[in-house]
Amino acid sequence: MIKDMEFCQDDKTVLLDRQGHGPAQGPLTDSAAPPRFEQLEERMVYSAQRGPAASFSISLNPLVAAASCLLSEVVRLKRNAVSEDLPSLNKRLSLAVENFSISAQHNSVEASHLSTARYVLCTVVDEAVVTTAWGKESEWSQMSLLSKFHNETSGGEKFFHLLVSLSKNPVKHLLILELMYLCLSLGFEGKYRIQSRGLMELEELRDALYRQIRHLRPDVPRELSTHLQGIRDQRKDWVRIVPWWTVVVITAVCMAVMYSGFAWVLSEQRTTVLQPFQQLDQAALELQSQRLNRGA
Repeated sequence: MIKDMEFCQDDKTVLLDRQGHGPAQGPLTDSAAPPRFEQLEERMVYSAQRGPAASFSISLNPLVAAASCLLSEVVRLKRNAVSEDLPSLNKRLSLAVENFSISAQHNSVEASHLSTARYVLCTVVDEAVVTTAWGKESEWSQMSLLSKFHNETSGGEKFFHLLVSLSKNPVKHLLILELMYLCLSLGFEGKYRIQSRGLMELEELRDALYRQIRHLRPDVPRELSTHLQGIRDQRKDWVRIVPWWTVVVITAVCMAVMYSGFAWVLSEQRTTVLQPFQQLDQAALELQSQRLNRGA
């Protein structure tokens, strides 16, 4: 029995071609060859580091697209009144900053722009934490994102120094300026938070930045395709094919047929309606004739 199992392949039929060659050992379908595996480990690490929502994004600004997760965290923190575990929060936000850097590098963002944008985001997220009701007296300053990624403790003033410096060459730094405008729109105040007229000055600064961006980034056209033209109708116009007198004749014939039909229908209805009255008239005449005969 064991011997039969060991040599069960001996009974297999083998087909040979005219030259005596056996069957080819290639694939039986036309599918492409399996992909090569150069740098497979690096690509797997990169895919694991990127979140599922960040794997596909469409934006005119790659920095804003990469920072969408951090900007969402800023909005969530400003609305969250429940205290959070600081170590867990720091770990989650640090991972979001690292994912931002990976995504920005994947979108071919310059290293200098990436470093500046990361500084801005760390500053904004740190302020969002310390301005909450539960984060004011916390130990977040000892584990802030800015100290972890840039070895600085406070960026509330440097943020605006960077804004003034970058605004001198807005064409080159448009991506960062748009990101900073979004941060200001989400409520970042920085050094203006402790000034008497800080909110008014901050609003003027934000409006000036908005006008500068609008000058460089016009409105997106609403048309899906400005050069798209539909297929023109190649059929000839029936008004040009049919003579005018033919239209007149057909119209007259149709009106005559309609008139004849209506006249016949009205005649039939008239006969039906008047028939009872005709019987009454005939009975009245017979009664009057009988009275005359009696009087005679």
